[in-house]
Amino acid sequence: MLMDQELSRTNVSVIPIVGMGGIGKTTLAQIVYNDHRLVGKFDLKMWASVSMDFDTISITKSIIESASGERCKLSGLDPIQVNFQNLIRGKKFLLVLDDYWSEEYRDWDLLCSPFKVGARGSMIIVTTRSTIVSRILGSVPSYCLKSLNDENCWELMKRRACANRILDNDLQIIGRMIATKCRGLPLAAKTLGSMLHFKDNPVEWRSILESEMWDLRQYKNDIFPALTLSYYYLPPQLKKCFTYCSIFPKNHAFEANELVLQWMAEGFIRPVGKIRPEDLGNDYFKGLLCRSLFQYSHVNVHGQNIYKMHDLIHDMAQLISAHACLRQKDNQATEECTSWRNTRHFSLHFQTLEPVILKGSAWYKNLRTFRVIHENFGNIQVSYDLFLKLKALRVLDLSRLGLDELPDSIDHLKHLRYLNLSENHFRKLPESVTHLFGLQTLKLEQCLQLLELPSKMKNMVSLRHLHLDVKQLNCMPSEFGKLVNLQSLPAYIVGRSRGCGIRELKNMRLLRGSICIKNLENVSNVNEAKEAMLDRKPFLDKLELEWNDVGPNNNGEEILAGLRPHENLKELVMINYGGFLLPSWFGNPLCKLSSIYLQSCHHQQILAPLGKLRHLKSLIIEDMCNLSHMGPEFDGFSSLESLTIKDMPNLTSWSGFNGGCPCLSTLDINDCPRLTNLPSFMNINLLRCLNISLCPEIHSLPHDGLPVSLQALTISESDHIKDRCRIEEGEDWYKIRSIPKIEIDYVEITWEMRRF
Repeated sequence: MLMDQELSRTNVSVIPIVGMGGIGKTTLAQIVYNDHRLVGKFDLKMWASVSMDFDTISITKSIIESASGERCKLSGLDPIQVNFQNLIRGKKFLLVLDDYWSEEYRDWDLLCSPFKVGARGSMIIVTTRSTIVSRILGSVPSYCLKSLNDENCWELMKRRACANRILDNDLQIIGRMIATKCRGLPLAAKTLGSMLHFKDNPVEWRSILESEMWDLRQYKNDIFPALTLSYYYLPPQLKKCFTYCSIFPKNHAFEANELVLQWMAEGFIRPVGKIRPEDLGNDYFKGLLCRSLFQYSHVNVHGQNIYKMHDLIHDMAQLISAHACLRQKDNQATEECTSWRNTRHFSLHFQTLEPVILKGSAWYKNLRTFRVIHENFGNIQVSYDLFLKLKALRVLDLSRLGLDELPDSIDHLKHLRYLNLSENHFRKLPESVTHLFGLQTLKLEQCLQLLELPSKMKNMVSLRHLHLDVKQLNCMPSEFGKLVNLQSLPAYIVGRSRGCGIRELKNMRLLRGSICIKNLENVSNVNEAKEAMLDRKPFLDKLELEWNDVGPNNNGEEILAGLRPHENLKELVMINYGGFLLPSWFGNPLCKLSSIYLQSCHHQQILAPLGKLRHLKSLIIEDMCNLSHMGPEFDGFSSLESLTIKDMPNLTSWSGFNGGCPCLSTLDINDCPRLTNLPSFMNINLLRCLNISLCPEIHSLPHDGLPVSLQALTISESDHIKDRCRIEEGEDWYKIRSIPKIEIDYVEITWEMRRF
């Protein structure tokens, strides 16, 4: 339907997918959204979850965030819609509005008013349970999903239940009978099948078939019996983890590691020997995922897998958690309810534009979790007494509220294990934060006005994960190295004063993931660099080493020699490295470096040794101002698959690969304003993608043509070769005419445009 030529002639077409809950509407929309046949058909693809509580502002902000990959901090419908119009103006877009409920014409009219500025052929897919909605929105006949028959239900359930094993005859007979109870709903079949995967005994299968839950009066003609059974048969350690998720709103984007940190703080993860609780928690999450209680959604802008919970499963989690987990909106009554005394996990959701002051309440005393969500960024304050009422608290999430300050009464939260203060306007935190001796996770991401960290952070000895942005910080607190349990530390700023040097990293042997070490010009000598003991940190995958631009210097070479990482390191970034040579550890045969990014490094002599790295697959070279000619630097590189050359103001010529880079498949040449030629690619037999951008002086494509392996060529803002590649008329057209995908100045040259 999306490929229909008739539909592409209208400005915006709306295609409704209609069916009951759990029938597979969202799954079908995801399949269409990710279909390879749509690649290149739309300028912009967006996805937004609508849900039952229709709010035009929230929905539009969600669409904007899907399109831009950034959080929309605007408030007020008019500026938000203007922003959205600017994003889609003149563009052909595909938008999915998932789980649309409102049957009011005025809601749809208000939401869709910005869509009109999109280009002809734009399309909107709407999933809904309501045929009335489909009639209000749809510009074409609805696509109605029907229930599966019992045989198809069993096949879907069996696929999840048996995986790689063969089911005996008894299990097949019982399984078919269970399938008839799914009432044709794929979600029920998938969830039951995932549960049966962990049951091998016919007795266990029959107990599920004969469970009284199928006959509970409140569940008649509903999917809930199948879903509730999947909860009933969960391992005990997963039950609390599952019901805890009910405090999040429907369609919440779950990131596994983030959720695990909260489970840890709540004490849901039982210790097993020496296994990290984070690893156990990830196993818990996988246990829920493989039982279909979570569903994979997408990869976010940070490269993290995002998962969602089907709204029916979310309803079940809320039903089971009863009053233990409570979500309250600002338009609901705020006086104490008797049942709230049993609440342990509380989420407060504001949508008002009025100023908000968070105050304490007597029934807060038993809370373990307190989360605040504000749709309209800012205009909120925290009262001093709030923290006095939350003395049992373990998880506190005040992120994305635009807070200017935090009361120093926070030190009353003696049991706090998780504190998220990201995306606020703090210039500093109260020193009393450092009295939270049990805190395991502190999140300060996107607090761009934060000028300093509390001076006594060395006292927070239980801290395992510190997430923050350090662009605006000048130094780390003194004796930071006493935080020996830290596992996540995105950056460390090397200072000159006592207790702030690079030796503070010495005993942080549990560090993992990625770390950026800044201000390396403050390291005096190789012995001081060695005190960081980076070679004793086997769990680090990525290391960034950054000097302030101090010009060429020999000291940089010895400092880099002292910063030898562990052989397990996969990625290395070096910024403003001024040395002429690389240290000997680059030649270590055990080195597993697969990705290197060099930015603003001063000397091209450092390139040649990289060719000896056997595992190197990706190399980015940016802003190497002294590089004027490239040639023998690219001998070797036997495993290199991706090479990017960008922002090279003085690069004028490139003589060739000389037999190097035999595995190269992607080459990006970007912003080389003085480069006049391209090298010969004839020895690069696996090259599939070539991108040339902002290179106005390149006179032509190589005289011996391009490799026959090339599948995609992109040329932008490079006038000479653009002119030579004009369809049929350009002198280099014959060199590119058979390449499957060609894009020149952001316009795809389709097969129909090529006249053979």
